[in-house]
Amino acid sequence: MIIKSYEIQKVKHNILKSNFFLMYGENFGLKNDIKEFVKKEIKQGETVETLSLYENEILAKENEFYDSVYSGSLFSNTKIICIHEATDKIFKTIETIYEKKIENVFFLLVSPILEKKSKLRNFFETNKKMFCFPCYLDTEKDLEIILQYEIKKSNIVLSRESLNLLIE
Repeated sequence: MIIKSYEIQKVKHNILKSNFFLMYGENFGLKNDIKEFVKKEIKQGETVETLSLYENEILAKENEFYDSVYSGSLFSNTKIICIHEATDKIFKTIETIYEKKIENVFFLLVSPILEKKSKLRNFFETNKKMFCFPCYLDTEKDLEIILQYEIKKSNIVLSRESLNLLIE
């Protein structure tokens, strides 16, 4: 399911209904913000073990990766596995894990720009039990939507001229 960056607050209550998240694109700051937001939502009231891996590490030691995914933790009841630089090379691994329907393990995939025909991107976009966040550079319209949301949330009143100045 595709979620735009400015819609993340709207789906906040549904975040924990999925345990697969893909953030792709060239906006590194936005990808990091979304990743931290999702981690924060998962961690609420939970003891969490966090693993941070790169795709090439996983592919080099695939059996060890599967062991870490399927094994429990002594000190926590939830795992967050962040996979950096994820591309189509890891698609089969993610698909295999998804089919096993494991619980209490969350996967945050952070990818560079993924083409429209990317298997990984299509898998996340077409599956209603997965979240996909495209993270492209902000346009003026995106900035306006974000600014309007933040101003409304903070009960700030600004003139149109001030809004345009902030967006520029």
